[in-house]
Amino acid sequence: MRAAWRAITATGVLAPAPPRALLGLAAAVLRHGPTLYALVAWHARRTPHRLALTDADGPATWAQLQARADEVAARLGPCVRPGDWAALCSEGGRPFVAGLLGALRVGARVLLVPPGPPDEVARRLGGHPIRALLTDDPRLGALNLPTVALTAGAPGGQPQPSAPRPGWPRAGRPVLLTSGTTGEPQVVTRRVSPRAAGRVGLRLLQALRPARERAALLPLPLWHGHGLSTLALALALGTPLHLRRGARAAELWTVLAQEQVGTLVVVPTLLRRLLQEAGHAPALHTVICGSAPLDPALVVQTQARLGDMLFNLYGSTETGLIALATPDDLRATPGSVGPPLPGVQVQTAPDGQLQVRGLLSRGWLNTGDLGTLDPAGRVHLRGRADDLMIVGGENVWPAQLEAVLCAQPGVRACAVFGVPCAEYGQAPLAFVELAPEEGGAATLHQRLEAVLPRRLRPRLTVLPALPRTETGKVARAELRARLSEASLPVAR
Repeated sequence: MRAAWRAITATGVLAPAPPRALLGLAAAVLRHGPTLYALVAWHARRTPHRLALTDADGPATWAQLQARADEVAARLGPCVRPGDWAALCSEGGRPFVAGLLGALRVGARVLLVPPGPPDEVARRLGGHPIRALLTDDPRLGALNLPTVALTAGAPGGQPQPSAPRPGWPRAGRPVLLTSGTTGEPQVVTRRVSPRAAGRVGLRLLQALRPARERAALLPLPLWHGHGLSTLALALALGTPLHLRRGARAAELWTVLAQEQVGTLVVVPTLLRRLLQEAGHAPALHTVICGSAPLDPALVVQTQARLGDMLFNLYGSTETGLIALATPDDLRATPGSVGPPLPGVQVQTAPDGQLQVRGLLSRGWLNTGDLGTLDPAGRVHLRGRADDLMIVGGENVWPAQLEAVLCAQPGVRACAVFGVPCAEYGQAPLAFVELAPEEGGAATLHQRLEAVLPRRLRPRLTVLPALPRTETGKVARAELRARLSEASLPVAR
C-alpha cells in the first residue's frame, strides 16, 4: 500500500490537498460508477478550466469535455438502458472521447469499432445485438444522434434491456475488437482481474513515471487497446492529451516541441518515421512503443538519438498487457520485450507458444506468439505460431528474415511468408515496401546475397505500400490472401 501511495502521489494527481481530492474522487465514483466518465466528472469539478485534450479541432477543457459527454448521454438515455450494447464508430479525437464517455455514463457496453462504410461496420458487428450506433461518419449520421435498434444478425432479435441496480449506478464498460492483423476481428469480452490490474498499474506508474503536468501525445487510434489504455491513463491522472491520429512525422515533432510533451505513445512504424525526420523534443521523457514487434536495430537507433527513454510494451487485446521492457532491459537485450509484469505469469507450451494468465484470466491463454524466457526472466519473441516455416527441415520464423530485410537500405516495411517449394519443402516470400530511390527488387536481392544463404533468401514482391491496420501494423491476413494470386509479380 505504501508503494502504491508513493507512486500515485508522485504523479501529482492528488495535489495540492490529497485528502480532499480523494473525497472528490469517491463522490464521483459513487454517483457515476467506476468508469472513465467518473474520472472526467472528478477533474471537471476540481479544475474545470484546465486543458483536458486537444485534437484537430482545437483544445477542450475538462468542463467542455464533460458537457459534450453529457449531450451524448442525454440523447442516448431514451434508447439505451444499463447493460445494453452500443457501438461507437468514430474517426477519433474529441467525438470519439465524448461518445465513449456519454455511452459509459448511461451504463452501456460500448463496442469500439473502426470507422468504415455501413456494410463494413455491420460486418464487424456481426452476431452482436446492438441497441444504438454512435458514429461521426456522415453516411450514418452525427455522433450525438444514435441510430436506434441497429441489429447485427443476432438470433432471436434484440434482448430485453436489463434494469439498473437500485442505489448503485450500473457501470458501463468499453469492449474491444481484436486488431484483425491475422484474421477477422473478434470481440473480446473477458473482464480484467482487479487485483492483477492493480499490480500491473503500480508497476507501470513506477517504471513510466507519468505526471499530471507532463502532457502526452497519442497519434494512434483510440478504438484499439494501445490507444484506449493511453486515454484511460490520461483521464485518470488529469494529464493533457494531444490526439493526432494520422499526423505526419513533421507535425508530430512540432507538437512535441510546442506543447512540451513529456510522454509519446507510438508503434514501431511511426517511431521509424519520426527518426527519419529532423525534430526537437525538449521535454520528452518517455517513449512507449507497442502493438507490433520492435526491431532491435530500431531500438539502438532510438537510444542513440533520444537517450534512455524508450519502453517496449508487449500485450494483446485477447490477453491484456504481458511484459514491459525498460530502457535498462533494452540496453541489455534490444530484442526482448522485458520481464512479465507483476500479476502476470508467462510460460512456454510444448509447441513453443507463449501462454499467459493473470490479467484477463485465471487459466492459461495462448498468445499465438512463439517465444522463450531467458535466465534473467525476460521474454523473447520468435514470431507467430501460425507463421512458422520449415525450410529444408529447419524451423524458420518470418521475424528472423524480416529483421534482416528491414536492416537493408530503403526497406520501409516487409512481411515474410512461407510458400510451397519443390527443393526445400517451403521457401520464404517477402512483400516489401521500398523507397523509390533504392533501385528496386533486383538491387535488394543482390544485397541479400551477401547476408543470407540461398535457402533463406526470399523471393521479393515489391508493392507501392503494404496494407496496414489502423494501429500501423502490417495487415498480414490481407497479404496472405494475395499469395494465391496467379498474377503476383515475383523477383528472384
